[in-house]
Amino acid sequence: MKSLAFFLIVILGISSFEIFSQPWSYNLGSTTGSFNTANGVSTTFLPAPLSGISRIRVSSTGGGSFNLENQLISFGENVYLRIIAPATASVNKFSLYDYTAGKTFTLRFNVRFGASDGSNSGAASGTWYLFIGDGATFSDNASFAGGQVFTGIRFAFGASGIITTNFRSASTWTAAGITGTPFTQGINYTVEIYGNNSTSAQTYNHGSAQSVASNTWDMWVNGTIVGDDLAKAIMINDLNIDSWMFYGESSTGNAANIFLDDFYYQNIITNDPLPVTISYFNAAMNKRNIILKWETTQEINNNGFDIERRSFSNGSESFNSWQKIGFIAGNGTISETRDYYYEDKNLSVGKYEYRLKQIDYNGNFEFFTLNSPAYIVIGKPIVADIGQNYPNPSNPKCKIDYQLPYMSKVSIKIFDIIGHEIFTLVNEFKEEGYYTMEFDGTNLASGVYFYSLIAEGNNDKFAKTLKMILVK
Repeated sequence: MKSLAFFLIVILGISSFEIFSQPWSYNLGSTTGSFNTANGVSTTFLPAPLSGISRIRVSSTGGGSFNLENQLISFGENVYLRIIAPATASVNKFSLYDYTAGKTFTLRFNVRFGASDGSNSGAASGTWYLFIGDGATFSDNASFAGGQVFTGIRFAFGASGIITTNFRSASTWTAAGITGTPFTQGINYTVEIYGNNSTSAQTYNHGSAQSVASNTWDMWVNGTIVGDDLAKAIMINDLNIDSWMFYGESSTGNAANIFLDDFYYQNIITNDPLPVTISYFNAAMNKRNIILKWETTQEINNNGFDIERRSFSNGSESFNSWQKIGFIAGNGTISETRDYYYEDKNLSVGKYEYRLKQIDYNGNFEFFTLNSPAYIVIGKPIVADIGQNYPNPSNPKCKIDYQLPYMSKVSIKIFDIIGHEIFTLVNEFKEEGYYTMEFDGTNLASGVYFYSLIAEGNNDKFAKTLKMILVK
């Protein structure tokens, strides 16, 4: 059986066609903070989703809070959401609702249950629920309405780290049909739910062919199916579904915490889910080069990664369109960690964003954007300089980089071994910035040559001479 491939994408600035032709992913961005206003509601505390509205609501009497945290425990990707259950039956709600609807759906997410430090101690009471369906229960402050729920899962906290898991079968809660004890406190899980409220059975692929019957749903935990064709709640057959919600209540001392991150949702049952899990995608700057590094923890059918870049337009505050600048081959199918590296060299002054387009052998793709930082700024040079030609020796062409901290009158000349000038490559005013020029020695004999830069500007003069070797 194929292990779970989870989606960790955040697509920024793409066209509406890309958004609605691709699955929606929702993680928690890069900003930390807390929201704990009693009976308070916010649709702006969490990042805006690609489709739908995100909403949080704090209990009117029982306390608790919503907390965006960055790896205070090892969970999810960078910032995750920790929600504390209220001490009373007045509920804390996190919902994402009114996305583009469908009669079938896929929902995946990372989850952990436990005390505030993520452990399996000290959280002996409280209940968290996951509801999927449609209706006002996903956007109001009231208790859930069973007629608006298709999938209902109840996670009850108990002593010694116990989580008792039940689901809503019509109007009752039951564990019949759930394999074993799929959850306990203090452990990270990836959950997948495939729901079918249509009039016919639906198929999907999860390493092998699977089927979910009409008006039922399947649940997978860490790549293993633990609920097959589970009964739905009492939502009317063949209605659209466009909302999901996490809902907490009744935790003595506000002890029961739920940790959430890396949501993927779609208004169809996903077939052949994309196969790559990326643990991080970061960027660093080395002079005028930007180094991209990322790590995969799982790959299935991975052809590789297109590296895409966009930059600020000259004289504006908007980014240019995304452009492919390179490709790094993947490792096909592998369950071991793999590190990747790409260096974007000799960039001009400006601001740059990057993303990966991961591509399957069958042509499916998903996007990954930078975890840290969101973009890189190449600043203006501090001093004038000219670098060693490359390659050196050259045969017969090479490139030469130079930089200017301010507008300068620039002269770059080539000399032979005895000091005779044989070429003038540059003789003009240049703006501040980074430059790359090409030298073609096709008409010269093999041997040793010299090149010099003289830059005059801002009441200053810079001169430097370097040696190059031409081999034919």
